[in-house]
Amino acid sequence: MDKGKPMGAMQLEERAAGYFARRQGSNWSKADEAAFQAWRQESLAHHVAYLRLEATWDEAARLNAFGAGVAPGVIPPRGWSGGRIFSSVPQLEQSNRSKKSLPASRRRYLSFAVAASMFLALVGGLYFYQADRFIGHQYATSIGSIDTVPLADGSHVTLNSDSQIHVDLEARERRVELDRGEAFFQVAKDETRPFVVDVGNKRVIAVGTQFSVYKIRDHVRVTVLEGTVRMEDRPARSLIAPPPTSSSRKASASSSADSIVLHAGAIARATKEDVLVQANAVPEVAELLSWRAGFVVFHDTTLADAVDEFNRYGTRKIVIRDPSIATIRIGGNFRLNNAEGFLWLLRSGFPITAEEEGNQVILKHR
Repeated sequence: MDKGKPMGAMQLEERAAGYFARRQGSNWSKADEAAFQAWRQESLAHHVAYLRLEATWDEAARLNAFGAGVAPGVIPPRGWSGGRIFSSVPQLEQSNRSKKSLPASRRRYLSFAVAASMFLALVGGLYFYQADRFIGHQYATSIGSIDTVPLADGSHVTLNSDSQIHVDLEARERRVELDRGEAFFQVAKDETRPFVVDVGNKRVIAVGTQFSVYKIRDHVRVTVLEGTVRMEDRPARSLIAPPPTSSSRKASASSSADSIVLHAGAIARATKEDVLVQANAVPEVAELLSWRAGFVVFHDTTLADAVDEFNRYGTRKIVIRDPSIATIRIGGNFRLNNAEGFLWLLRSGFPITAEEEGNQVILKHR
């Protein structure tokens, strides 16, 4: 098959099953492995097809029929050539008799290939139903951890503390689901495949740009560092609209009631009902993205907002017990892991007490 021609879904599954079956045998050589790796690296579709089959086979212990001759709860070992399931199928009985003249390794390969194909037929529907979660990749960070993930398309995603995304790089679009937290995207330009970030009831679409998306309880914040993105309502089922173009950049910030084009230096805060856009907010954009360098920056920030920000990076939470101090405004640069420095500032510069109480620090008016 020419590398330039796409392989049909059925052919793709058969090729993956063939490679998978032969790799379990004893005759698999270094040359076979090199050919297999070359095939898998030809396209993301090849890689995904093989991963799906491999993971599906690992789940084989859940189907007792394929455990015939194997102890309950035990996944069939490498080299397993089928069990009693085949003796109940007359057509296969006849086929097996005709193959007795074949070498043992060949018979084992054919049996394994049949098993793999039947297994794909049985569970393929389930995995296509869950394709969004299974085919894509999940990335997550723990509290206090920041990590940068390179994607297969050349893009990079930097995950802030306690964040999680699902990435699915499809032929038609590059799709990311932000489950929680914040992610900064450096998108590799690809005019044919828009980069789409789904978060809550919103969708952010770009081609090649740099921006962050932050899911904050009941609203979403989008911060654009470079280029142009579009924010729109997330439909239940719809086709992806074309990404922003140079002509759309000359238009006003809001292209329609439910679609907004955001340029570099813009910050959009969206709830289910409204979207507030702050244009040309370059200094604030730099402050909001300072976490990538390990800092948090406050500039005329309310104590309530500052506490919320610090609580993102530590397991010991700061709690404002006295509402009268929540609106006090503060400023300064702090390392993400330097909550003690932040608390020292509050104690020394404001009429505030900070007392330990279990795994919390309680703030009150002094």
